[in-house]
Amino acid sequence: MDSGVGMGEVLESGMKGDGVASPSLIILCVDDEENVLNSLRRLFRREAFGVVTALSGAEGLTILRESNNIGLILSDQRMPEMTGAAFLQKAAAAHPHIPRMIMTGYTDIDATIAAINQGGAYRFMTKPWGDAELLQTVRDGVRRYHLTMENQRLTTLVGQQNEELSQWNDNMKKRLLQQTVQLRKQLQEKNLQESRSRKICDAVVLSFADMLGLRNQRLDEHLRIVAVLADRISLKLGLERTLRDEIKMAALLHDTGKIGLSDRLLAKGRMLDSPDEIREYQSHSVRGQSAFAKIEEFQQIGLYIRHHHEAYDGSGFPDGLVGRQIPLGAQIIAAANWSEAAFHRSNGPVTGARVAEKLTGQSGCLFDPVLLSAVTHAVTRTLAV
Repeated sequence: MDSGVGMGEVLESGMKGDGVASPSLIILCVDDEENVLNSLRRLFRREAFGVVTALSGAEGLTILRESNNIGLILSDQRMPEMTGAAFLQKAAAAHPHIPRMIMTGYTDIDATIAAINQGGAYRFMTKPWGDAELLQTVRDGVRRYHLTMENQRLTTLVGQQNEELSQWNDNMKKRLLQQTVQLRKQLQEKNLQESRSRKICDAVVLSFADMLGLRNQRLDEHLRIVAVLADRISLKLGLERTLRDEIKMAALLHDTGKIGLSDRLLAKGRMLDSPDEIREYQSHSVRGQSAFAKIEEFQQIGLYIRHHHEAYDGSGFPDGLVGRQIPLGAQIIAAANWSEAAFHRSNGPVTGARVAEKLTGQSGCLFDPVLLSAVTHAVTRTLAV
């Protein structure tokens, strides 16, 4: 039986029109050509997810309003009345958590760029597509959606278990959002200079870092040293100034999520005794990203914060990313974070030889081997005696 259904066949009860229960998760395919939609239905008919289709962007938006179990959107770019990029932009505004993909012709580069920049598409496929590649890409997107939903569930659970601290976090977020609203208004002024904007952003970050330091003196020291290390690694790698500034800001804020930890757990660090403690501790990177989720200017910084405990060999958390799936900024902060803890003055004298030996052991495990020289240079310059 074909797993694809038209717009009118999706019922609020989650049943298909023939009374048979539909899969718990469906993907939305949008294309103005019925034969293309038929091909997609056939391609996905044996998958664990269902398929719902729409012949226009407007119809697709209607489906999104009426459905609560869509886990991925696959849209054509060239459609009358509303392009795929315009449709994805509207879909992203209403459902930012749903992964979005675009299909374009081989030569339609401008449309592809528009879909990525305006509609937030994280992947694009060319027409005609290869079945195997499209299947794998969609499967990866559905897994990405499941992972996002699971992270949201865990974040909610942690918040419920720490209600008092969560309330404190909410108040702090409101203060930060108020500062951000003020910043945005200033940025909209006709004659606002870029240097002024940078100074304000830096002030927000430094103020927030100071608030983190109030929780724990060692945490304050750790954040500032990690920021110096991350900046020197970035400089040694020859990264451009804007990216260096983002990485340094993220380094100063990478432990934001620890504000929600209890004093007992914060003092223990990674010396944890139970699976519950481990889960609560590991949630801090996701919570740190969540603190900046509503601030447009901090989206990339939030991404670095989320992934600063990922490891190059896939053994890290929260998403178990592998190799160069991990953003470069997050890898740099991870290396700086580990190095500051490993070579802290309480762990004995720091010599160039000891730095080289220990960091070589982390190359290919914690961070990309191509970073080894830059990390060794930064750590030796900053921490060695």
